[in-house]
Amino acid sequence: MSKREAAPLACLDANIFLAVLIPEATRAPRDEIAGAARVLKAVEEGHLQGVTTAILFGEIRYAYLREDKLGFEIARAAIEAEANLRVVAVTASLAVHAAELRRKYYSKKNVFSYNDGLYLATGLAEKADLIITTDPHLLNVGDLKTIAPSQYR
Repeated sequence: MSKREAAPLACLDANIFLAVLIPEATRAPRDEIAGAARVLKAVEEGHLQGVTTAILFGEIRYAYLREDKLGFEIARAAIEAEANLRVVAVTASLAVHAAELRRKYYSKKNVFSYNDGLYLATGLAEKADLIITTDPHLLNVGDLKTIAPSQYR
């Protein structure tokens, strides 16, 4: 990539981080776990710019508690220190947009959560090029290009 080309901006869902941090706690298949590692390495190396919402830390903390694992504070510090990743605060407008997106995508067959709405709203607000997720509820949205981590090359 030349210096003139900007790295694509990807909104990253918590499951990208969890697949690498606690792979045994995820439902993601092995190819998605390997893809998540590739995505995070691309962010670290600057081939991909990342953006996410602060809800990320709540989701990761919950997984560490649920799985009775140590190391959350180290994981949080590493995420916060990543120069190529922006963590966006949940503002009132972001929260409202997330609720509207949940209403748009939720059905009994697609249990689109409020957190899913926050990731999508963040990606849209930050003008991300795509969302990378293993979440089937997010993979089916039409507002922003979405890919599974195994599709990232």
